[in-house]
Amino acid sequence: MSAVESRPAPSEVHDAGVRVAAGARARDPRIDAAKAIAILLVVFCHAKGVPHGMTLFAYSFHVPLFFLVSGWLAAGYASRTTSLAQTMTKQVRSLLLPYVTFYLLGYAYWLLTRNIGEKAARWGSHPWWEPIVSLLTGIGPDLYVQPPLWFLPVMLVTVIGYMLLRRVLPPLAIAAVALVAAWVWMNWFPAQGVRLFFGLDVLPVSLCFYALGALLIHVSPRLPTSLPVSAVVTVVLAFAVAWLAQINGRIDVNMLQFGRSHAVFLLSAVLGSLMVICAARLVQGWAWIRWIGRNTLLILCTHMLVFFVLSGVAAVAGGFGSARPGLGWAIFVTVFALAACVPMRWFLMRFAPWTLGARTVTA
Repeated sequence: MSAVESRPAPSEVHDAGVRVAAGARARDPRIDAAKAIAILLVVFCHAKGVPHGMTLFAYSFHVPLFFLVSGWLAAGYASRTTSLAQTMTKQVRSLLLPYVTFYLLGYAYWLLTRNIGEKAARWGSHPWWEPIVSLLTGIGPDLYVQPPLWFLPVMLVTVIGYMLLRRVLPPLAIAAVALVAAWVWMNWFPAQGVRLFFGLDVLPVSLCFYALGALLIHVSPRLPTSLPVSAVVTVVLAFAVAWLAQINGRIDVNMLQFGRSHAVFLLSAVLGSLMVICAARLVQGWAWIRWIGRNTLLILCTHMLVFFVLSGVAAVAGGFGSARPGLGWAIFVTVFALAACVPMRWFLMRFAPWTLGARTVTA
């Protein structure tokens, strides 16, 4: 008989790619709140019917924000006694197991529905084994049965890459080198028209933000802490990021699209991340925000499956007719996907905690 280990929640095991050391400094509550805001933006902007301006705004910073906050958490709150081999083993358990599990769930749904309705025109000609090849290569655009999961292989190689660099370079030097490497990479690689396996083509960019996030442990105490100042700074930065997003155009890190100006992309990503961290101060005490922030892995891995099912039901029921889904639909499916995570988390942590990177112990 086995029981789920009672100490860590699933995202505490996974989300920053590290385990928080027992007895270490108290975790900054802005971290979980910032992660919650980030995953809310991800889920909402993946829904059909979201206004174009909103997606421009959110895409300009929400993926870099995840890497930045993960670097912040790793630098300030990770165990200092864990070896490289132990860390890599933990990453495989906390990132690759969920990646494989939820991808196969998406694949099963795809097999069952790919010849139904409009999906037949999109997927009917694709061989059944193609998604399995994509699972093994981990190339982001090919993961069409579960698109959000591209993030997990990228996070894996990012965490390992940073740890290897940290053995020979201090954090400030890593950030400087990574920033230059990301700039060169963004200017050169996308034009080559090829993709590398397991997120290696995104690594220079993700590592840049992860390394910048590692410096946040020194910067975060200097960010606004009072509610009025945090609110003002959030609003000011929101206007700046919205303006930069309109100037730079669509950003899609997974597709290696960095807008018209790579300098503007880097600036908007950093400012947007700081904006969310300041906004996190305003909501860090909300219980539901804390819950979302500590369950971002589950939400990331399941929300698109929920969207697929809801869209399929709506299409079969003739819910849209000739019209396209609107903002109301986007809000509905977002709330539904988040609410569905509550029973899913209970079920998975009780019967299959390994799907969320958590361990079981023998009773």
